Amino acid sequence: MFLDLWGVLTDSRKMVPAYRRRVAQILSSRHGGSEDAWMRAHDVAGAWYSDVLKEPETWSRGTWLEVVNRADSENLRRMFREVGIAPPQDPLAAARALEFEVMSTIDSAFPDARPAVSRLKREGHQVCVTTNATESNARGSLHGARLLSELDDVFTGERLNAGKATPEYWSGVRNAVSVNASRAVVVDDRLDYLGAAATGEFVTLLLDRGGRYSADAIPPSVRAILRNLAGLPHFVDVLDKGGNV
Repeated sequence: MFLDLWGVLTDSRKMVPAYRRRVAQILSSRHGGSEDAWMRAHDVAGAWYSDVLKEPETWSRGTWLEVVNRADSENLRRMFREVGIAPPQDPLAAARALEFEVMSTIDSAFPDARPAVSRLKREGHQVCVTTNATESNARGSLHGARLLSELDDVFTGERLNAGKATPEYWSGVRNAVSVNASRAVVVDDRLDYLGAAATGEFVTLLLDRGGRYSADAIPPSVRAILRNLAGLPHFVDVLDKGGNV
């Protein structure tokens, strides 16, 4: 069982405002400047970060990890410059440490996440996370959500040095875990990620919490659509028994 992080287990709508406030509190206490100034700096740097990673040419300038490392380093530098304070000598290490520290204190889990994972584990299933995030983002948020210790493994873009929407990512997952892909379920809220997983013959399941997708937008490779995680254990049980969903 391979579950996505953001949108499936954890809710970015919970994380983003809480993360913004906590980062500002920590940086203000450690480096000076007001919390309001740090929150504004976070917003300015975050807008740059989002824009640059949306550009296709950004990803042509190195491997997945090289691109993300440069962006994370520059994001932290921009925050410090906005406040008028010299950035750390190693901005990447500082950014990763800060991200893990803050996210590990915030519970952003969807209400159905822990019960679903617990039931799957009780029924003997291996449960892993597959995410496009960095290690600090994934493990920090999972720790805060009280899910990290429940999981068998965590696969990140950083660990695999590949974007989740690429076949290379899913090849890396298959190579790391002894699994029959045709019996392994991938749950995600994004069709591009599910499409890449389907090329590796994984069983793909769309979690559409908000009912965003129309029926004609769902490709045939998607075996089922769920509105929440409560129905996931039943889906897996039917699949294990050789049934059709």
